[in-house]
Amino acid sequence: MPRTQEERKADTRARLLDAAAGLFAERGIDAVSVDTVADAAGRTSGAVYAHFGSKQGLLLALLDEWAHSLLTVIAAEFELAATVEDRLRAVAANVVTNPSDQTRRLLLLERELWLRATRDPEVAETMRARSRQAHDWLTKGFATWIDDGLVAPIAPPDVLATVFRALVIGFETQHRIDPESLDTTVVACALALVTGAGENSHDATTTSSHHL
Repeated sequence: MPRTQEERKADTRARLLDAAAGLFAERGIDAVSVDTVADAAGRTSGAVYAHFGSKQGLLLALLDEWAHSLLTVIAAEFELAATVEDRLRAVAANVVTNPSDQTRRLLLLERELWLRATRDPEVAETMRARSRQAHDWLTKGFATWIDDGLVAPIAPPDVLATVFRALVIGFETQHRIDPESLDTTVVACALALVTGAGENSHDATTTSSHHL
C-alpha cells in the first residue's frame, strides 16, 4: 500500500534528524552544513528548510527529539540490575567504559550541544531545561535510596545527584581520551564511594528500581 503524504513527511523528518545527530556528534555542529545533512539523509536541502526553517530550527528540533535519550539509557541500566552496587556497575560499563555505538554517539552529541549552548542563548535555555529534568529525576532517586537505607545520607539528595552526573560525564570523557586509565571496576567503586552506596546496606534489592 502506498504511503500517505503525512507518512512520507514523517519519514523525511526522522531521516534528517538522525543524519543531523550523527554528523553533529562526529564533526561538530559548526562544521556541518544544511547541504551535508540533506545529503546524508538522502534528501535535498530544501527538505531541511521545509521541515525546520533553518539549521537553527533543525538543531532545536533535535534537542526536543533527544531530550530524554541519555536519561533513558541510564534508567534502563538501573532497571536491569538488582542491587545499588550492580546498578552503578552497569552504568560504569555501559555508559563509561563499554558503551554501545548509539550511546557513544549520544554522549558526543551531548557535548556538542553543551558547547553550542555556551554561545547560543536559545540552545542554552533548552539545555538548562533538560538539565533540570535530569537533576530532578536523579534527586528523587537518591532521596528514595536514602529513605530505604540503600545509600548513606552523606549529603543531601540534590548534591548526590549533581556529583553523580558530573562523575559519569567526567569518567566517560577521560575514558574516551585515555581508555587504559579506567576500567569498569574502578569507575563503579568511585561512584559508590562518593555517593555513599552500600555504606548503610549491602542487601539492596529492587525495592526502589522504579525510582532510579
